[in-house]
Amino acid sequence: NAAARILSKLADRDRDTDNFTLWDRIDYISRAILCAKACSTSLNHEGEFLHELEDKMDVAQLQLNIYSSLEQMTNDPAAQAALPELNRLVDISTLYSDYAERFGLAECQLAIVHCAGHHDPLLVQNLWRELLAQEINSSSHLPQTSVMSSLRNKILLLGNIYQAAEKFFPTQYIVQQLEVISCKGGWDQGWVVETMLQIPTSHAHLHATYTSLLQMKLPCWEQLGAPYHLHIVISLLLTSYVSHLNNVPLLERKPILCEIQDVIDAHVVDLQASVSAGSDVTSALSRFKALQASFNKY
Repeated sequence: NAAARILSKLADRDRDTDNFTLWDRIDYISRAILCAKACSTSLNHEGEFLHELEDKMDVAQLQLNIYSSLEQMTNDPAAQAALPELNRLVDISTLYSDYAERFGLAECQLAIVHCAGHHDPLLVQNLWRELLAQEINSSSHLPQTSVMSSLRNKILLLGNIYQAAEKFFPTQYIVQQLEVISCKGGWDQGWVVETMLQIPTSHAHLHATYTSLLQMKLPCWEQLGAPYHLHIVISLLLTSYVSHLNNVPLLERKPILCEIQDVIDAHVVDLQASVSAGSDVTSALSRFKALQASFNKY
């Protein structure tokens, strides 16, 4: 398609004038895609060109996100000086190293890694830790409820984008980081569970995640003065899980309920054997015993 190829070249055209912006380039790519779609079939070479244009648009959109982020960094002269450079299309590697990484744009870095399909578990974890910290810091001047709401909205947004690919949405690591934030802030103990369920994450997957975290016996909970924090959260998760199962057909529900009951019984035994008799143990134990009692109706 000649028109699509011309529009694509116009998007790449080297212009120094202020009136030819990144938005103009994206507009040319968008129009090129429309033209290519009009002529493309799965049996001709134009389909391959359309794929190239769509990839080009993906990178341009990432560039636009970086531009918008730098635009908000009004107190950083280097960020403001970089804006005119971004009115030209930049390759994805340069976007990452010269802009996203250089200016600490963790969310943009994650988006680039995802777009490139780059698998680096440690890098992804570091980016999640940093973007969660950035989100907390950006709203730290607000009331606690606003901080919680802002962080939840960010998790829901990113969860919808990345959850389908576990390597870019490491559930266990994210839950661990959120629980530490929640525990430090004295937030409602069910906040993380409620947030993850809203993405949505399944009760079963979430329970497996918390079970794994509990088995890791991380020292952070002792350091936070809440050694039984995860027990309490798991009791809240199981309460929600049991309630959710009311909507599941009986034949499917029964075996799951039996598994949950075994889990609850194990937690009760574990807590009763605890050498500690603090209020957190008492609270967790009472929650699990209440769950045990609720099973009488099944």
